[in-house]
Amino acid sequence: MLGEGDSMPSISVLDDNGNTIATKDLLGTPLVLYFYPKDDTPGCTSQASQFRDMYAEFQRKNARVVGVSRDSVESHQRFKKKFSIPFTLLADTESQLYKAFGVNARTTFLFDEGGRITKVWPKVNVNEHAEDVLASVP
Repeated sequence: MLGEGDSMPSISVLDDNGNTIATKDLLGTPLVLYFYPKDDTPGCTSQASQFRDMYAEFQRKNARVVGVSRDSVESHQRFKKKFSIPFTLLADTESQLYKAFGVNARTTFLFDEGGRITKVWPKVNVNEHAEDVLASVP
């Protein structure tokens, strides 16, 4: 798994609108990139809802929040609509990001503006996770 000090891998996947997004396009501000197992399941819904509820606070710190799962673009669209999720979800249907990051469990990465990892939360417990991440954003 990638760790603190490592750089953002260069990968392109589809976002929740079906647009191709390169990981480098996510940089320029602090970035919270969180990997989760599946749309519309209890733990994943709780995690996304926490980030949603604190989204304005992340924005005040000029931080971008992006979720990643292996779900399809269509699944992400339903999930976002059902739970009013305001941030981007990436459809890593071929596990390109999962493999590049060395992730196989719920994991969150915090990147600086230049694409270096400043903190990693491996095997995340969703309770109060968004608060912990927000506290780590400069």
